Formats: sequence, C-alpha cells, structure tokens
Amino acid sequence: MKIIGTICTKGGVGKTTVTANLGGILADMGQRVLLIDTDPQQTLSRFFPISEPAPFGLIQLFRSANAARTICKTNIPNLDIVVGDDHKSEGVIPAFLRESVTHIQHLRAALHGLHNLYDYVLIDTQGATGIIQESVIFASDVLLSPTKPAILDTREFIFGTVELINKFQPRPGFVSVLGRPVPPIRCLINLWDRTRNNAEVIRYLRTEFDKEVDGAITVLNTVIPHLTIYSVASGSGIPVH
Repeated sequence: MKIIGTICTKGGVGKTTVTANLGGILADMGQRVLLIDTDPQQTLSRFFPISEPAPFGLIQLFRSANAARTICKTNIPNLDIVVGDDHKSEGVIPAFLRESVTHIQHLRAALHGLHNLYDYVLIDTQGATGIIQESVIFASDVLLSPTKPAILDTREFIFGTVELINKFQPRPGFVSVLGRPVPPIRCLINLWDRTRNNAEVIRYLRTEFDKEVDGAITVLNTVIPHLTIYSVASGSGIPVH
C-alpha cells in the first residue's frame, strides 16, 4: 500500500481536484483506493456520492488510531473515503493532536492496519501549515504538491511547502524525528494555461530542483492544463477522465 499526502501551504492550487481525480483513475485501473479528507472545508467529502455511509469519520479515526467504522463506500467501484467531520481549522482534531506527542502518530497507526485492504491511500489537506498537515507528513510515503506555474505560487512552494517538510529533516548526528526517512516531495504542475510566463516558471522550477542530488524534491514531467472540464467533473461527481 502506498500512502500519498497531498500537501501545499497555499490554497487554490487544486489539491482536492487532483486527489479526487487521481483516486478515480486509479480505481478505474482496478486499484483499491482510499481517500481521506483532512481539510476542514470538506470538499473532497462531497466530491463523489456516498453509496454506503460509515457511522463515524475523521475524528474517530484520529482518536482511536483505527479506521474501523470510519470508511464510506462511494458510487465508484474500488473507491472508498473517510469523510471529514471536523468543521473548523482549529477544531477537535488539532486540539487532540496537541494533547500528546504520541497522538500525531495516530493517523499512520490507523493506516498501518489497512495494508491488506488498499493499494493506495490519498490524503487531502488544507492549504495552510498546521499540526494536521504534520500528521499527514508522518503518515505518508510520498508527498504530492500541486503547484500553479505562477511566480507567487512558486515562491510559496519553495518557501512554504518545502520549508514545512524540511522541519522534519534530521540534523547532523541525529535520526529523523519521523523515525524513518522524510517522504520525498513530488511537485505537480497544475492549472497550466499555456502562456509564456507559465513556461518560464516551469523551466525555473525544473532547473532549481534538478540540483537536488538525493531526489528528495522532484518536479514531475506530468503537467495538468487549466481546462473547464475539471470544474465540470467536480460538479458532476465523476472523475474527469
């Protein structure tokens, strides 16, 4: 099972749309996929119609460190979801995570029990920094960061998202606070509008992170264009493909 956390410290870059459509196409390819909505806006929770609701949601998953009775089935075969039920960015879950240093490990512990049930777990997050985002970093094998090819968004990726992840890098002589290697970051160019400025920003990003010798940060070859069909798919409850 591969756990992919969708992380970006800036809102409006398309994290939820990317997570939903990636989950949809993987499920359509026969992969068993679980979506998890940690964003207080709960947009991912409303993306696909629920065919079999669960009695509990994200709060129970965090509190119990167990996914039992928190997983809903969607109307897409092979695609399940843990819906968000904590409506505020400073709600029940952040308060719970701050109660004990062990609580930040609960998400990873809950997902560890699902290794025989799913091929992919995709976790959507809020466009901000916070303790929930840190718990997602703890839980993930890979971090996917959608980035708009615009100057301000690129700066936020470099000075916001990358710096957030770097907090977990081990200092010389110490192991990572995660107890394992920090998940690699995969930058995904999203909402590309085919302008010259966009092309120059993409070129800059690729040049900047080609210098990374350890492959910790990679700008993916995939580029998702800015097309109306993505908004249409979001409103229709079906994956864009």
